[in-house]
Amino acid sequence: MEGAPPLTVLEGVGPARAEAFSRMGVDDLRDLLLLLPRRLESTGTRVAIGELNDHLGEMVRVVGTVQQRSFRRFGKRNSLTVRLIDDTGRVDLVYYNQSWQRERFQDEQVCEVWGRVQSSAKGPVFIAPKLHTDDSPLPPAGGWRSLYPQADGLGAELVRKLVARTVESHGELLEESLPADFLAEHGMARIDEVPARLLDPRDPRDFESARRRALFDGLLAAQARSARRARSGRGEGARVCLVDDDVASRLRRAFPFELTGAQQRVFAELRADLAARRPMRRLLQGDVGSGKTAVAVLAALVVAESGGQTAFLAPTELLAEQHAVALAPAFAAAGRRLALLTGSTPARERSRLLAALERGELDALVGTHALFHPRVRFRELALVVIDEQHRFGVAQRGRLLDKGDGAHLLLMTATPIPRTLAHTLYGELEVSLLDERPPGRGPRTTRWLREGDGTRLRDFLGERLAAGERIYWVSPRIGEDEDVGAERAFERWQQSELARYGVELVHGRMDSADRERRLARFRSGAANVLVATTVIEVGVDVPEATVIVVEDADRLGLAQLHQLRGRVGRGSAAAWCLLFGKPVAADRLELLERCDDGFALAEEDLARRGMGELGGLRQSGEAGAGFEGDLDLVVAARDLLAARPELADRLANGSKVVNTLHVP
Repeated sequence: MEGAPPLTVLEGVGPARAEAFSRMGVDDLRDLLLLLPRRLESTGTRVAIGELNDHLGEMVRVVGTVQQRSFRRFGKRNSLTVRLIDDTGRVDLVYYNQSWQRERFQDEQVCEVWGRVQSSAKGPVFIAPKLHTDDSPLPPAGGWRSLYPQADGLGAELVRKLVARTVESHGELLEESLPADFLAEHGMARIDEVPARLLDPRDPRDFESARRRALFDGLLAAQARSARRARSGRGEGARVCLVDDDVASRLRRAFPFELTGAQQRVFAELRADLAARRPMRRLLQGDVGSGKTAVAVLAALVVAESGGQTAFLAPTELLAEQHAVALAPAFAAAGRRLALLTGSTPARERSRLLAALERGELDALVGTHALFHPRVRFRELALVVIDEQHRFGVAQRGRLLDKGDGAHLLLMTATPIPRTLAHTLYGELEVSLLDERPPGRGPRTTRWLREGDGTRLRDFLGERLAAGERIYWVSPRIGEDEDVGAERAFERWQQSELARYGVELVHGRMDSADRERRLARFRSGAANVLVATTVIEVGVDVPEATVIVVEDADRLGLAQLHQLRGRVGRGSAAAWCLLFGKPVAADRLELLERCDDGFALAEEDLARRGMGELGGLRQSGEAGAGFEGDLDLVVAARDLLAARPELADRLANGSKVVNTLHVP
């Protein structure tokens, strides 16, 4: 399927939705055909209401008669509760902020609903289950359904409908070229069968074989590009950014602290790279709190001393905002200028910044995906720094590098990748490691909290606040449509006796100015409790924060929990990470209790489960996104290209389609 049609050929997909898809790494119909679902979900079997206690946490469906309905408002929110009964018992269906659902239920109506059974003080409950209607029937019972990713402007159901439409109209255009014995050896389906199996699999095994084949397609292309870049030598056209030892010492004095030995070693490596005509391509790994940002700032200041400019790219507005706050003092101390550009930057301010950037009046620009815009033009881009690099694809990196002539590249990640795996995946990159925590940091303890620990926790948090320390309270969900989540936790804090210490709420859907104002109150100590979603997992640095409590920790993976833990323990006082989680996550919660070193976690996770959750390999923006636990496929792609090196050039030359290779 060479030269796949653009997404805009689909009815209902205009430029805005196409751009939203592009942020997911989907640029044409072929990408959409091979888009990996988030997970596979059972369509549920029908059970009696009285049996729901035996199915907590499962997707099931029940049939019952509407006994009563109640609707209530509380502030700007509302809730609808519908009670269903059958011969065996009763269950409540709860809908938050969905007042239109009132019209769908009538007294004595017989209903079939499908959803996940949850526990409550009153017994089993369904939160926002799907209702069977003639216009919107439920999927057949006893089967499986793929849940697709979503993005701003693209709901999961809309993505699913567009995938289904593409499978019907273009699915047959994918042709398999890999040998049948190769596919069987690696547990992969034929490429022409993949789209339909991903969309409506017969069973989990059927889905898994399709997922692995779609993943391999992207891995092979990514490995081909990596191999070609490693052989290419990258030319000799980079700006030479050379400073002597006296200048380097002056730049180090822009920081109010001494660099660690690891930071000094990595800075020396970066100085050597920047002084060469060959463009730097370096991956900087460092555990949370190891000081990666400081090293990147030093590299940017070296570039500025040589007349060049730096682009700092971050995956979220919050992280970009926090980088701008953290970098500003060092730039100011060195007499240099930087600015922040995100999607929320007002038009007048944006125009002023872009003009200054093009005139060379800015030494560095910190930003999000907004940096990719064609109007963002540097006078002399010499260095690109990409934080949380695993959230960006190779193509996206290239778009930013193309804004400069032979620009150097520094990729940073706090999601540790075992060194052997890093070299397999990023063979074209030099790898630096920050393996030393800054001195003077207090001890950090992680504890898995069980039911019944609530009273002890409240007393402990009160003691910490009374001692002048600060607290993060994290919930994975915002909770706008549920009786759980960050918004509900914020309400509980406001109503508690500890509210006198000041409480703020932060989540990703807030206006950036409002979010920054709230964070500023927390940083300054005007508020001593920050309730938040996982939006704070990177970039927020408040040394006075000594406790982080994470609700529903079983919903999060090792990498994310370790990142969140890194928000505390940045000062000299002792710190605590306290995790509420169900026993289903006992393995990873107990592992976090035992181990506080991200690289040790990564190595143990790789040994136990292959790739694991700490692989840090979500290559957003390119084919093959979203694989975990598939190191065997990475190695298979590498070995295939090693045996057939000519395939690397054929794939890397603009084609991302394995099925054009006709591998014998």
